[in-house]
Amino acid sequence: MEHIQLKNETPDAVEALTGGIAHDFNNLLAAIKGRASLMLNSVKPSDPLYRHIMEIIRCIDKGSEIANQLLGFAKVDEYYTSSIDVNRLVRKAMENLDLKGKRVVLDVDLDSKPLTIEADPDKINQVLMTIVDNALLAMPKGGKLSVVTESAAILNGTAESYGLNNGFFVKITITDSGIGMERDVLENIFTPFYSADHELYPEKKGLGLTFAREIIQNHNGVIDVWSSPKMGSSFSVILPLKETADNIDIPAEDEKLVMGNESVLLVDDEERILTVGREICKALGYSVMTVSSGKEAIKIYKEKNKGINLVILDMIMPEMNGLETFLELKKINPGIKVLLSTGYSIDEKAQEMLRQGCKGYILKPYSVIDFSHKLREVLK
Repeated sequence: MEHIQLKNETPDAVEALTGGIAHDFNNLLAAIKGRASLMLNSVKPSDPLYRHIMEIIRCIDKGSEIANQLLGFAKVDEYYTSSIDVNRLVRKAMENLDLKGKRVVLDVDLDSKPLTIEADPDKINQVLMTIVDNALLAMPKGGKLSVVTESAAILNGTAESYGLNNGFFVKITITDSGIGMERDVLENIFTPFYSADHELYPEKKGLGLTFAREIIQNHNGVIDVWSSPKMGSSFSVILPLKETADNIDIPAEDEKLVMGNESVLLVDDEERILTVGREICKALGYSVMTVSSGKEAIKIYKEKNKGINLVILDMIMPEMNGLETFLELKKINPGIKVLLSTGYSIDEKAQEMLRQGCKGYILKPYSVIDFSHKLREVLK
């Protein structure tokens, strides 16, 4: 992993001052919040002071968010770059996305080939989550969130219009079916502390998209935006594709296989999935049982639930789907740990599983490394 310091127009003295102020401000807010929390514990919700203390805490949290944005401003030109596969980064971000309580269908379409870039993974993840957060806000009544990765040759006039050199690039396109933006709003979205509707979303004024654009520019890329009122918005993050001998990503040290020794019940109606899943689980140190239907899973779990630490459950199965199976398993053991293994769509049934206590989901197809980390995350 390489550490590079990218220069921008911000003088070092201003960066140091900004970082120092943000640090001290955060410490001050922490002390105030501590006192306010002690007061809150001593006051009943019926007390007239209760709502005032709650509002103080909300203001503190907003102040802390601003302080963290200032810290980001002070460090926005510090990067720790490595060769990363965009598909793996996007997959991880989407699997950690909290969709509980949101009537949003997630659809993820990852390129079949590894898409390697030279980048700071934390910074790129920050960009993706900023765009996704805005997309979710644009769909207050629900909708569809689509995330697509692909490689593209950008040449001649198109490259010139983007301010890029001719070459091959990775495109990460995040599209929502939300309220969309008028032209005047679209022209200002990268302006610091700009919000199209301060009354509706006062908490979202900030530097999110401002930082996102600067991060991508510092990676020699661009963000392309399309939007139309009542039609939704689409953000394309475009980054140079790294040329390697075979374009295969080499995992970082913290992305190596992690082992386990617990017992797993794997449920899927596809025999090939059961076969490969069984081999992967064994290779990772787990003992594993496999069944091809929800009814079989319920029967096995009734008999051996005390010896089963985790159920990995497919969503689309004949007779009983994943949600129906999960609800029946919960009747046997309300504290059951279930990992949903699904294709690229997190629909209403999947979201209901998450609301009902499913521990998370992993998107098919997945690598052994990603699978190993997800199992430890759910079992911890």
